[in-house]
Amino acid sequence: MSNQIRTTAHVDLEAMIKPLQNICNECDYNGTDDCKPAACMAGFALRSLQFAKQKGILDIPGAVQHIPQSDMKHYFAENIIPALGETCRQCKECQDNHSPDCVIALARTCLENTILEENIHYPGSVFMYLAALRKQDQDIAQMLAAELQRKK
Repeated sequence: MSNQIRTTAHVDLEAMIKPLQNICNECDYNGTDDCKPAACMAGFALRSLQFAKQKGILDIPGAVQHIPQSDMKHYFAENIIPALGETCRQCKECQDNHSPDCVIALARTCLENTILEENIHYPGSVFMYLAALRKQDQDIAQMLAAELQRKK
């Protein structure tokens, strides 16, 4: 990938922000002193997307290293799948130019961390991603495929 930071001109960050806000709104910690977005998978993804939208950029260099690994809250797959589906819809299938610091990839990684045992190495293609996801968790892959079909 080039050193140039890509812009948000061709993606709809708001479409990814909305389902993450829904996840946060349903969280038991929302609105309490225990709500710590920087230490929360959904909160971190949401903040990353909001920052990118504000700055008009897609890449936040080094951000992948700040994904909160200590978030142990329970997440329901039914709540995560719409947000994960939107990351797939917004992905521009960069192939070899894929960057883990892209806010779409950051959000996807955070969402995976909530419902999967291991992150899926993103191959830069939604179809290949679904195939890899199916190998790890067929139920989640089916739910995601249905979500993607539903909003076609």
